[in-house]
Amino acid sequence: HFPKKTNLTNNYRPVQPHHDRHITASPGTPLPEGESENHSPAHWSALPGSHCDGESQSPIDIETSSVTEDESLGSFNFTHFDDKHAIKSITNTGHTVKCILKDDAVEVSGGGLEHVYSTLQFHFHWGTESADSQGSEHTVDSKRYPMEMHIVNKRKDLTLEEAVGTADGLAVLGFFIEEPNTGSEHDMKAWKTLTDYLSAIKNISSEVEVTHEISIDDLLGHVNRESYFRYSGSLTTPLCNEAVVWTVFKESIKVDHELMAMFPKHAGYHDVFRPRQALHSRKVLTTAAATVPGPVLFYLLLSCLFALFS
Repeated sequence: HFPKKTNLTNNYRPVQPHHDRHITASPGTPLPEGESENHSPAHWSALPGSHCDGESQSPIDIETSSVTEDESLGSFNFTHFDDKHAIKSITNTGHTVKCILKDDAVEVSGGGLEHVYSTLQFHFHWGTESADSQGSEHTVDSKRYPMEMHIVNKRKDLTLEEAVGTADGLAVLGFFIEEPNTGSEHDMKAWKTLTDYLSAIKNISSEVEVTHEISIDDLLGHVNRESYFRYSGSLTTPLCNEAVVWTVFKESIKVDHELMAMFPKHAGYHDVFRPRQALHSRKVLTTAAATVPGPVLFYLLLSCLFALFS
């Protein structure tokens, strides 16, 4: 109807030459035929300004036999993680589903971090819709989980531009996501609320306002936030800036498979994770093993002695 009503035809500009420009794409974005090699993660290092071939890249495989305990890795302060109105909107970026937070609504500190960080957004990495899909970015002893959630935080005393150029400018909290064990009960209400929005962002760059009550705490559930790994790394998409203090939590979030499958189904792409990167000379730290408090230990010893001589 448009040509007929307007009397205009062929109203588009001819394709222009690339010259020396580079076109990039996320791992999960389908590419034009014959162009996959030039856009794969293996070629990210060729991009102008790229740090993707650095020696402090992410994600990594965490070998638990090689980690070092660090007693300075204590409890976090999660400020307003319980705010049910902190999530402003959800968008389909073309390489992930990103939940954008209201400005200065949520903060993270403690946990061995030397600064206070403002929480900017959280997003997800996944594989496919299949029941045995593996889509996490980090792995533990070579095990890859179905999904991974990244909560991205920026140092409060820096602009975003400054933060991506500073070794500890960003702090990212990584949580693995997997199905609950058969017979176990987990509250899926928050995840059902979140995934209900996905059908509204099927188109890349589409965005939807969050009007329902949902908090980060609701999504994390009862995950143990005292037990985690820590290392220095990078962003996992170009330009792969080596500006991230990574925290990867040991316990996974439990989410039903049908809800996890909603991400690749509605986003329209799959396998959105970067291949594992070499650790090089970096060390992976871990929280110290939980110790039994003195009075409790004394009581246990007395109980054992009583049992022996009774």
